Amino acid sequence: MLDPLVVRAVAAGIAVAYVVGVAYVQRRGRLPVGRASEFRAEDSPPEALQLLWEAAFLLPNLYPFAVAIAPAWTYGTVLNVAFPFDAAAQVAGLAVWLFGGALAVWSAQALGRHMIVQIAVVKDHELITAGPYARVRHPTYLAVMCMVGGLALFFLSIVLLAFFVLAVALANYRARKEERLLSSERGFGQRYRDYMARTGRFLPRPVR
Repeated sequence: MLDPLVVRAVAAGIAVAYVVGVAYVQRRGRLPVGRASEFRAEDSPPEALQLLWEAAFLLPNLYPFAVAIAPAWTYGTVLNVAFPFDAAAQVAGLAVWLFGGALAVWSAQALGRHMIVQIAVVKDHELITAGPYARVRHPTYLAVMCMVGGLALFFLSIVLLAFFVLAVALANYRARKEERLLSSERGFGQRYRDYMARTGRFLPRPVR
């Protein structure tokens, strides 16, 4: 395992980067909230699952704050694992988190005002196929999985691993619901089905 002082310093850096990233997205008006009056079609999960999805992203990203403030309680405990070459895995985890954070910001820029928590079609909805959406249908979900998974690996945390499993399950659930809505006549119909044929759900389709 990496030295606790090193991990504490990196955790503080992650916390600052997270705050800066959220502030940047909000300052540009990319707020993940929508009003029902703006929707012409909606197929959101039950409210409990909506809250669980938000928690699956928010709570793991608060973990670095806890490590920076109280490392003795959050790192090197019975809830952290160690294994051969775990330090290398931690470095890889940090890289995965950074990739996920950059992808989240890029996706938010591409989506603009269409970035909402609900699975819905707004009245003047546009099909976004620019930026990361040119190759992947759900880069925001991929970003969440990378950020949570990267944190679990960097901190070698069993608790964060459980959140990662939850995030993967909910991302797949939400992606399927979103695709059903957008490919229906209430969404974009055949246009979205054609878009699905040339893109991957979370990873780009192999180039033929």
